[in-house]
Amino acid sequence: MRLRPWRAEDAPAVFTACQDAELQRWTEVPVPYLPEHAEQFVGPVAGQTWAGGGAPFAVEADGRLVGAIDLFGVRDGVGTIGYWTVAGQRGRGLTGEALRVLSGWALDDLGVRRVELIADPANTGSCRTAESAGFRAEGVLRSRYLHRGVPGDVVLYALLATDPRPAA
Repeated sequence: MRLRPWRAEDAPAVFTACQDAELQRWTEVPVPYLPEHAEQFVGPVAGQTWAGGGAPFAVEADGRLVGAIDLFGVRDGVGTIGYWTVAGQRGRGLTGEALRVLSGWALDDLGVRRVELIADPANTGSCRTAESAGFRAEGVLRSRYLHRGVPGDVVLYALLATDPRPAA
C-alpha cells in the first residue's frame, strides 16, 4: 500500500469506484456520479485541497487504485481525515494502514496535535478502520451530520499526538 498524489489518469478508476451503492451511501460523492465528477475530483478539487492546506491522496496497492484518503485543512492544530475504499478491496486492512500512515505523518511531521474523523455509527467498516489505526471514539454527536439532506448521528473519532499508536 502506498499513498500518492492524484493523477488525471486516475479519473476512470475513481468513476468506476464511485458507482458503488455502499460508497454512495456513506460518503458525499454526487449521485448519480458522472465521469466529469471524477475528472474534477482528481484535478481541480485535489489542487484546491492542497492549496487550502490539505493533503489528498490516492491509495494504491499492487499498482491499482484501492481507495482515497484526505487530510483536510489543519486549523488550530487539528486536522480532519476522510477516506473511502473501492468495493472489491474492502476488508484487506489497506485503508487502516493508509489511515495510520497519513495520521502519523500529520501528527509527527506536520506537528498537528489532533486528527479527527467522523463515521455514521451504522458504518461498521469505517468504525473498525478508525479503531484499527488507533483512533478513539469520543462520543456520538446526535443529528450532527447532514447527509443528502437528512440529519444523522455520527461517531467522532480522534487520535492525539500523545496517544499510543498501533504497530504497522
